Amino acid sequence: MHSSYNRQTHTPMNTSRILIPSAWLLSVAAAFMIGQKKPSTSSETSPSAEQKNSTYLPYSRRSNAENSSSSRKNSNSGQASKNSSSNDLSDLNISTIANNNDPINRASDLLKLISTLGPNDFEQVVTDFRGLGITGERMSEYGMLLHAWAKVDPLGALNYAEQNTGTQFARQTILTSWAGTDPESAVLWAKEHHTGEKANPWLIGVIRGIASNDPTRATEVLHDLPLSRERGTALSSIIPHIASQGHKNAILWLDTITDDRLHTGATSYLAASLAKTDAPSTAEWVSTLGESEGKARAAGEVADQWANDDLPSAIAWTDTLDGNSKSNAAREIIGPYAKENPSEAAAWLHTMTDDPKYNEISRSYIWNTAQSHPEFSLAQVGEIQDPKTQERYYERILKRWKAQEADAAQTWMDNHQVSDELRDKVNK
Repeated sequence: MHSSYNRQTHTPMNTSRILIPSAWLLSVAAAFMIGQKKPSTSSETSPSAEQKNSTYLPYSRRSNAENSSSSRKNSNSGQASKNSSSNDLSDLNISTIANNNDPINRASDLLKLISTLGPNDFEQVVTDFRGLGITGERMSEYGMLLHAWAKVDPLGALNYAEQNTGTQFARQTILTSWAGTDPESAVLWAKEHHTGEKANPWLIGVIRGIASNDPTRATEVLHDLPLSRERGTALSSIIPHIASQGHKNAILWLDTITDDRLHTGATSYLAASLAKTDAPSTAEWVSTLGESEGKARAAGEVADQWANDDLPSAIAWTDTLDGNSKSNAAREIIGPYAKENPSEAAAWLHTMTDDPKYNEISRSYIWNTAQSHPEFSLAQVGEIQDPKTQERYYERILKRWKAQEADAAQTWMDNHQVSDELRDKVNK
């Protein structure tokens, strides 16, 4: 691993971020294979040809060997090479790997290729790979190559990304890999290479890399980000590691966050993550919180998760809440409740008519019953106070119902005081 920063730096481009979650999953496999290789340092000399042959065959030499070998092969092996994994390292070439139709064999061959590369080989491999076109299917492989390059030459990888890529994905991927082994160097690079007043996007990658090993340090870096989309993205990468420590430690971690807005977001994210494994305990914790935006958002997250597993318990817990916490929880519960039992859900909804967010909860009920139980949905539409909004809801639901069950929809209109104008719109 490089121990100093003596490379010339370049101003990063301010561009949009690409989120490709699958790249991280496959990069773990790549890291496992290359993790045993000793990283090069700036003070190390280049290995001799004999030393290189004993450890890896340089990509350029292997590529030439591949081209020479392939010219002597006949065409009957062409299709097989696209679908089978190679057992001969001399056959590995980035273009043939990328064109393999079998994703498992493609990933296997890419890992084999990566295991043979030295620090000076990655630039050509990545260049060749990018030259093939970065499609959605190839983003995972691209992430693996960048992750592996960062393990042996992070500064070289970052310098290449600065000069040759127009998005944040490459640099964030490289920084994530680097921060996993040398967090402080990665933090320093991220800070030195950020310009402008907006949130530093490079810290997202750094935080991702630090979070699994040292969530406390990742949280400290998180405080360097202002309120922004970048901070929310970085926070979401820390939360799973905090939640995995259990309720008690997770709550203690939450107490270390001093920024009020960040604390609100962290409370919500943490509640959502904890509720996935233990909704009852998470609900009990949320109930102990003081009334705040953080509690209200957390209540909604818990209710949303709990309703999927145990709707009656989620309803009972929501009834114990007050204010915005109850409103948010009810808004998440009313949908699944309406689909399961629209009559009971309607009765429960009517117990909250004094709730400041009653209209929001009511509209959720309407749209969750509109397709499966339009008669219940239309009954609730009648309680909408604004005439134009009410008319619009009637029209949409009745049109859908008429397309599915024309006679039933017509009967409903005949039995209710529907204006001629509305009837014409539905029947048009």
